[in-house]
Amino acid sequence: MLSPFSSIKQLSAANNSQIIIYLVLALLMILTRPYHFASALHLPSASLAVFFLCGFFQSRFSTFMLFFALSVIIDLASSYVRGAFGDCITPSYPFLIIGYFSLWYSGKHCFFILNKTTEKHLPRAFIKTLTGLLIASSVAFLTSNASYYWLSGKFEQLSISQYSSRVAQYYLPYIQSPFLYVGIALTCYVIAYNLHQIKRESFESK
Repeated sequence: MLSPFSSIKQLSAANNSQIIIYLVLALLMILTRPYHFASALHLPSASLAVFFLCGFFQSRFSTFMLFFALSVIIDLASSYVRGAFGDCITPSYPFLIIGYFSLWYSGKHCFFILNKTTEKHLPRAFIKTLTGLLIASSVAFLTSNASYYWLSGKFEQLSISQYSSRVAQYYLPYIQSPFLYVGIALTCYVIAYNLHQIKRESFESK
């Protein structure tokens, strides 16, 4: 049985781990958001993965809003520096929150706690998580592109079918990036768990 002191110590360690995770995710967004550092570093955008992982690691809604505010600040700062607000900030811009929220919400419901039980069903947990990511990324793609089509004022001459055929080519590249980052994150999650288990078993055997 854990003592109250041990419980408090574990809770504090968990909170510190979450803070570190959120700081890493924030840095990843800053470094990879399009038109910013990503262009120089040749890194694919991690924004979709950041919101999904933010939910996956069980953040609160207030944390989601902080990350959305960060994305807006990055876009505004970049647009100001480039002098091209029209390229990024359009009437359809607020609709991004729908896609980001779907990623965060999906991430929260795809979370799995690693233990001896889930070790046996790890492939199933991975499939569930990646399926949730696929659905949420597709929602983000559809909402961002549909809103841009209807509200940007740049496609009055295109029919829905013409616009759809033109946009379809961007779908796969759009959802590839989050799969890359989430795959790496899940791998790190499993490795960290296994290292913790080895350390714990080593401590208990003494």
